[in-house]
Amino acid sequence: MEARKEKKPPFWKRPLTWVMTVLLGALAAVLGGALQNLFTTAGSKAVNEFSKERPPFTAVSEDDSCPAVWTHFPDKLQKAVMGKTEEEAFAILDKNGEADGRATELTVTLQGRTQSAVVITGVRVVMSRPPQPPPASVFGTGGCGAAVPTRSFAIDLDSKTPTATPVAPDIPSGPSPAVIDFPYKISATDPEVFHFSVQTSACDCTWYLEIEWNSNGKSGTYRLDNGGKPFRTLALKSDSWPMVGLYKGRDGRVTGLSRPSH
Repeated sequence: MEARKEKKPPFWKRPLTWVMTVLLGALAAVLGGALQNLFTTAGSKAVNEFSKERPPFTAVSEDDSCPAVWTHFPDKLQKAVMGKTEEEAFAILDKNGEADGRATELTVTLQGRTQSAVVITGVRVVMSRPPQPPPASVFGTGGCGAAVPTRSFAIDLDSKTPTATPVAPDIPSGPSPAVIDFPYKISATDPEVFHFSVQTSACDCTWYLEIEWNSNGKSGTYRLDNGGKPFRTLALKSDSWPMVGLYKGRDGRVTGLSRPSH
């Protein structure tokens, strides 16, 4: 006589099988979500890396402005100038000025990264905030002047639309070279040096430059600012202002800053 087979109960009536099924389903969902997030993150990273492609040239800028000015006496620089020579101390003050008085004199060197030509098609002036009235009081370190070099451009911040306008350079003797506007071509072996004289007689202005370029079928804009922050240029209400001076010891070394009496 054939033995009768025992009928197995449905899986939902088998506790161990039910628990294992639930756990496996949850594990699959977790792994699937993790893999999806991994691929999504990898894709986003690739997009971000390509979108932040560096320009095909290097830009080195130097602020040759003077005088350096402050809207408050620069007490925080007292320690920085202690023990320095007079020349070193004034260099520190100029470098750490709160703003440039009356004009920012900016020298910019552009050089291609490769032999491929890069065409600099123009430079735009961008105001980072609406112009403000100049402050009532300004402290300064003195004035200076310099000749206008080649590839020079003047920018009037008081204009409704500040624009880089080419100007003739100062030549001691002989005929002046032609005034040339953009575009300019640069490469690794053919750099260009530009000088921008950015002036104001009426505002407390913060601004930066946008350099427009194209090369090998690509185009873009490079922001040129003051180390990650805008440049700042202050109008001076007169040719004289309270001067920041230096106290010096018998050895000629600086012992501190002298506060103006007015």
